[in-house]
Amino acid sequence: MSATPPRRSCGLALIVAMLVAALTAAVATALLADESLWSSKVAHRRDQVQAQSLARAGIKWARQILATTPGAAPIVTLNDPWALPLPPTPIEGGSVEGRITDAQGLLNLGNLAIDEPGSGTRAGFERLAASLDLPTDAVPRIANWIASRQPLATDSGNGAFVPLVADELAAVPGVPASTLARLAPYVVALPPRTPLNVNTAPAALLAAALQGLGRDEANALVADRRARPFASVADFHSRLPAGTSAGDLARFAVGSEYFLVEVRAQEGDTLADASALVHVREGAVTTVWQRVD
Repeated sequence: MSATPPRRSCGLALIVAMLVAALTAAVATALLADESLWSSKVAHRRDQVQAQSLARAGIKWARQILATTPGAAPIVTLNDPWALPLPPTPIEGGSVEGRITDAQGLLNLGNLAIDEPGSGTRAGFERLAASLDLPTDAVPRIANWIASRQPLATDSGNGAFVPLVADELAAVPGVPASTLARLAPYVVALPPRTPLNVNTAPAALLAAALQGLGRDEANALVADRRARPFASVADFHSRLPAGTSAGDLARFAVGSEYFLVEVRAQEGDTLADASALVHVREGAVTTVWQRVD
């Protein structure tokens, strides 16, 4: 038997050594890449958790402010402390900002679901839809869809009712997303028969809720109430321009019990949004629903 030439053996050994070295380098590189990816994912998850915690803390901040706002108070206005937004506030590693909106300053979908066509509530929604150039069948379609859900119970005193978040309206058949996007800033889902707070409703909604009230007149009414909030529904009615019809005054109020809270928090490059519907009555604060994304 002939022996392998020494020169050939050395060449094979060198190739094997080079392959092993290359494999070792490849494994080391892969491990470093996986470790970097793992570290990045861990850091992102950590920031996400921290941002969500900050957002929840923002909801607690809002609850504390609202606890000092007596629910069903004689007057709830945009001059109250809750109406001041929380500007972006730096916190170690991030920031948090938020705002509170009087939910009763919006049109209540719960009322729409139980009021008949031709009622003041339905007429108000239809005037709003017309002002937004929405299709004429949008309001009845939305009303029928809400009514087809499990029944909205009347307020039992603790804010208990079937919750509905504005983006759930995307499920309304036959109503395009563009229509819902235009309507969403003006509506909210609250227990039926919740009155509209005329001290906080924007001019567009006052114009929609009152027959014969033009946009310019509504703007003037809003400007006037900033200096002189309406002390009662009767005061509101007495200050309406000539030719304006309020209809059933039970649809209006000068106080509120329901508030929407929106919070945005940032930790590193990660954002978290939180929203909640809060019910306030005689100092007792109840969270009806809360979401953190």
